[in-house]
Formats: sequence, structure tokens, C-alpha cells
Amino acid sequence: MNSIFTAKLLQTLRNKKANKGFTLIELLVVVIIIGVLAAVALPNLLSQVGKARESEAKTAVGSINRSQQAFHFERQAFAPTGTDVEDPSNALAVVVNPDFYNFAITANAGASATVTAQDSNAADNGTRNYAGAIGFQAGAYDTALCQSDAVGGGATGAVAAGVASCGTGTELN
Repeated sequence: MNSIFTAKLLQTLRNKKANKGFTLIELLVVVIIIGVLAAVALPNLLSQVGKARESEAKTAVGSINRSQQAFHFERQAFAPTGTDVEDPSNALAVVVNPDFYNFAITANAGASATVTAQDSNAADNGTRNYAGAIGFQAGAYDTALCQSDAVGGGATGAVAAGVASCGTGTELN
């Protein structure tokens, strides 16, 4: 009697293992839940990528402004217009990554300098443009870091009478 019971028990256990698995409905529910979560999370992720790119540009413009100040302190002139900040041997000794932003430096007769960081694909990247300005007058430096008001908007920095400021459509950052 014991062997019959053991055989039936083993047969029952074998049949239970064969019936395990997920139904098509259960799999569809899981796929739908994952799709909804991805649809909610994706826009948030993309905005964080844009913020990281903006942070990189803001940091680079600030570094260039500080380097211009050090350059001027040593040589009584700002680094020349067109200084290539991608070249490691540039006069400012600042190297920036131009993957998303294009940087342009303009010096004005030793009294001021500006830098712009323009994203050529700002609308798709969701980023704003940046500009920096540095002026020197009567032994004092004045700097400004400017950010465009809108995604892809123009950012301008200017110096008048040694005072750095931001242009129209741009806010001081």
C-alpha cells in the first residue's frame, strides 16, 4: 500500500510542475504596466539631460571668465578674439568640451571681453544658451554670467564703463 501511495504522490508532483507558467493575459498586463511607467519617466529623464548640458555650459563660461581675469591680471589685456578653447595650448589654459555648445570669445581693446556658448541644436536638446562678460576699470574687475530666458534663445553679455551686464532677453545668473 505504501508503494502505491508514493507512486501517486510522485505523479501528482510531476503534473504540478508541468502546469507552471504565466498566461498571456498576465504577460500583457506586465508589458502595459512597464509601458506606462516608461511613458511617465521618459520626459523627466530628458529634462534632466538638458539640465546637465546647461550646467556644463554654465561651468565652462564661468571658467573662461575667471581665466580671462587671470590672463588680464598678468598681461594687462584680455585673451584675443577667437581664442580656441578646444585647443589644450590656448592662451587661457582652459579646455572645454564642444559636444553640445559652441564657444566664441571676443576681446575689446583690453578693457573687456565676452564669451558666448551657443547650442546649435537647442530646441531638440531643450537647452538655453549662455554668455559671459568681464570688464576692467580703475583696478576692479566686474563679471556677469548670462542665461537666455527661453530654450534656444540668444544670450548676450556686454560691458559698459567697466560694468558687466546681460543683454535683452537674457537674465543674470
